Amino acid sequence: MRFLDDPERLRRGDPSGMGRHMENLPRQLEEALEIGRGAALSLSCDGASSIVVFGMGGSAIGGEIAGGYLEDRLGVPLEIVRGYSVPAYVGPSTLVVVSSYSGNTEEALSAYEAAAERGARMLCSTTGGKLAELAEAAGHDTVRIPGGLPPRAAIGYGLVPLVVVLGRLGLTDDPSDEIADAVDTAREAVQAFGLETLSEENPAKDLAEWLDGHVPLIYGSEPRTASVASRWRAQFAENSKVWAHSAALPELDHNEIVALGEGGPAARDKRVVFLRDGEDHPRVALRIEITGRMLREAGAGVREVVSFGRSRLARLLSLVILGDFTSLYLAALSGVDPTVIAPIDALKKALSGSPGA
Repeated sequence: MRFLDDPERLRRGDPSGMGRHMENLPRQLEEALEIGRGAALSLSCDGASSIVVFGMGGSAIGGEIAGGYLEDRLGVPLEIVRGYSVPAYVGPSTLVVVSSYSGNTEEALSAYEAAAERGARMLCSTTGGKLAELAEAAGHDTVRIPGGLPPRAAIGYGLVPLVVVLGRLGLTDDPSDEIADAVDTAREAVQAFGLETLSEENPAKDLAEWLDGHVPLIYGSEPRTASVASRWRAQFAENSKVWAHSAALPELDHNEIVALGEGGPAARDKRVVFLRDGEDHPRVALRIEITGRMLREAGAGVREVVSFGRSRLARLLSLVILGDFTSLYLAALSGVDPTVIAPIDALKKALSGSPGA
């Protein structure tokens, strides 16, 4: 029996149940839809000129994927900001979404206070913490999401209520039908990539074995799968504890391809995964073909994975789920607990004792 085909051994190596969270994503998406529909909203977006989503890590990725999903459906620009500072244009005509799963992320709290001072239209997404306290005291709308998960395992709560609320505010069409389709596709993806499906029929297990011991380079494309590539990179870092890199076409063909295209060790120790989708621009599809050929000639390993599902959101989530399970199996091959994030915990502890904390 292949190592990854023993579900009980995989579960023993995952004592905190990261795999279980991945398997529960379809149900999370359904619950997130109801949370978005039921959120109490008092703000108006009439005359809004922009949307800015502030968040870090697992609390930011939902907004990033939402931006790609809605890129051609929003009448105003949407920007993701990962940091303490607020762009100069943020003001009374800006819808500011502050996303912090714990409610205590210091960058998100800093951005919240600065944006609120400028009179922005505030919407918070959190399980509680200091952010919920501040928002409640100020009368700012808050989407309360369930706690008890690692933030990166709460992607459904970070993504779906946001797009539902944007629809309710009149900034995009009602996404309910596409979300329902995405739930069905997520169930198919969990079945295809889950622990019980054998390696020979499981693309996630096969991909993890191929990537094991190598540096993964995950290439998406603008405007949509670039966000999924970021998700893969972060999941490989947190779950698998391996260095990974993500970039997006067509930009990477204007710079990064030169570094790998010269051959030698820089190319030979890399494994490249292209994320493909049926809505890729025809020229991007051609670039993937040509770039992949150049990388193979330079000595890099290259594979392509293709999204599936009827709607755009379903297809994006099919790629997200594939990356999540691949990171889980890569963790198993490395013998590491996918949930533990000791360096992040150590960094937060060090920051808490520093001046200005």
